[in-house]
Amino acid sequence: MSDISNKKKREIAERMFIDQGATGKAIAEQLEVSEQTVSRWKKDHNWDDRRRQTLTAPHKIKEILLEELENVANGQKAKIDADALAKINKVIDTLTDKVSVQVVITVFKEFDNWMADQEPDVAISFLEWHKQFILHKATQESSSC
Repeated sequence: MSDISNKKKREIAERMFIDQGATGKAIAEQLEVSEQTVSRWKKDHNWDDRRRQTLTAPHKIKEILLEELENVANGQKAKIDADALAKINKVIDTLTDKVSVQVVITVFKEFDNWMADQEPDVAISFLEWHKQFILHKATQESSSC
């Protein structure tokens, strides 16, 4: 690993820490750098916050739960409480199956602003459809409560 530049090592370390959940010690050993160097990289480039965001993303939680399910199916003892697993799974289904009206409005606003820069006439034509969809979503949300 010593023939790789420090910049490249930092990029690899960043992926290992954020995406794979590797510890600073494991990264340091793998990349042949000191733990202090990894710690400095983490602090200077805000890895802890980015790791937290990545690990709590719905797709990542689902990946962890599927891995746990596979372990249990293979006869290993569960590391996660079954009741907690059911509750988490219900939340994940809610997150992946439904998008709130507020999120839709935010995305439509961003899209409409972008489209207005591209093709103003086309952007105007979308507004009525966006309004109809938002009303549809609002009706769905109010009927499910």
